Amino acid sequence: MLPSQSPFAYQDKSWLVVQKPSGLSSHAARPGDVGLAEWLELHHGLQVHLCSRLDKDTSGLLLLALDSRASSRAQVIHEQGQARKIYSFITDRHRDASSDWTCHDPLDGKACSTSFQFIKAGGGYSLYQAEIVRGRKHQIRRHAAAAGLPILGDTLYQGTSFPRLCLHCTELLWPELPHTLSSPLPQAFALLLQGADSLLTAATVAWERRLPLLASVTNAMRLVHRGEVQGRPFSIDLFDQYLCVTGYDENRSSASLRTSLSATLDSLSRELGCLGAVIRTNRRDPHHSKLFSDIVSWGQEVPPAFWVKEHGLRFQVTLNDEQHVGLFLDQRDSRRRLWQRARGKRIANLFAFTCSFSAFAVQAGAEVVFSVDLAAGSLERGKANFKANSLDQTGRGKFIKEDVRKWLDRQFRKKEKDPAAFVPWDLIICDPPVFASAGKGATFSVVKEWQALAQLVTALLAPKGLALFANNHSAGNGRQYLHELEDSFNKVVPWRPPFDFPLLPGQPEHVRIFWCQV
Repeated sequence: MLPSQSPFAYQDKSWLVVQKPSGLSSHAARPGDVGLAEWLELHHGLQVHLCSRLDKDTSGLLLLALDSRASSRAQVIHEQGQARKIYSFITDRHRDASSDWTCHDPLDGKACSTSFQFIKAGGGYSLYQAEIVRGRKHQIRRHAAAAGLPILGDTLYQGTSFPRLCLHCTELLWPELPHTLSSPLPQAFALLLQGADSLLTAATVAWERRLPLLASVTNAMRLVHRGEVQGRPFSIDLFDQYLCVTGYDENRSSASLRTSLSATLDSLSRELGCLGAVIRTNRRDPHHSKLFSDIVSWGQEVPPAFWVKEHGLRFQVTLNDEQHVGLFLDQRDSRRRLWQRARGKRIANLFAFTCSFSAFAVQAGAEVVFSVDLAAGSLERGKANFKANSLDQTGRGKFIKEDVRKWLDRQFRKKEKDPAAFVPWDLIICDPPVFASAGKGATFSVVKEWQALAQLVTALLAPKGLALFANNHSAGNGRQYLHELEDSFNKVVPWRPPFDFPLLPGQPEHVRIFWCQV
């Protein structure tokens, strides 16, 4: 069971204080990105005003205003110096001088000061607290470096490389809040001070980037992305109380991967209440009948099938299967965006798989949702998902077992034959597999079919209709996929996947997501 700690440290009519994770910007830098402010609006319907910021890689308490009047008051509070924030940080350097001191060095030609206090040492690291007056850009980081104590992970200011910036806002005093708010130190900080194994510490950094924020909307998420921990080729996904560990090196056995991750799995059992895990090897060759092989277990036996939740809807997953578990975690944000747009719409979900998009659309009040897929087994699981959420009783979900290309051609012929009688689609979802068998010796390749799919989808949409296109062809040419969509649509916006699927240096995109408008 996930920790009960809420990401919201405080909320009233004017103010919201959030436990911001490391690795998530306070605000999106460009269209298609999602910062904390955008994530809160998308998943919790909260429209927030930034009163102050934490650097992308800094974690801890972040104050947000919930209306423009509070935002204006915040500016006055900051100008009058009525607020107080205390930060904690880890460094691998050591200082012989007094344990408490204040740095008054001006930054960018402006006066400021930072008070430092030594807390404790251990494992070759030291923990300090810092408090600022008249905050400037990167003030603690720059003043710590000037004192010979650059923060661990702060390579911009001479710090030693580490998976995260080890700076955390632990305490907030705000005059309009009833009491001082505190945030516990990240578990990764404690592990550093204990001299814990580096792999365990790096894995803890990864999953702390997800929690408790994602736990407020789902109990299914990626805890460790491929290559996120020391560049190693494995991922760890959480599904309620069970883990799915996937190795991407076909030359390494799953048993060997289990051994190397034993301390990490034990920690996840203690910290998150995980009961058991399936550890499996991903196959690269799409001609194999099985997507995964060499499957071993850890801990308690994982049930053959069980249910996870996302925004209150239940979805069945199977970790012991040789194919995908049944819910694509990297489309969580897309499902929510669809939910926001679905009311009253005619929607077609192509390559529907187990119909999670369809379930969200019907729950949101779509007029009708067609789920089209050639795999009868996937549609049956989709129907089970509908039944589990009482969506089958609405009569607005239709399940079509057919090759998507044939279904699109048939819809196009209907339109050509009688344009006046054809009812266009308001929103079409097209998330095809990279490669698949299409029956009777036929095959499907996303590289070959992408442009034709875009052309047909465009032809079937209503004026100002929307389409969601996506694929996880990591070896494909992302620019080509984008340009082929731009040839058919008036507007195409690429979106980043959820923040538990980060884009890592030197790694290909895990999934490409495009929202398109006619």
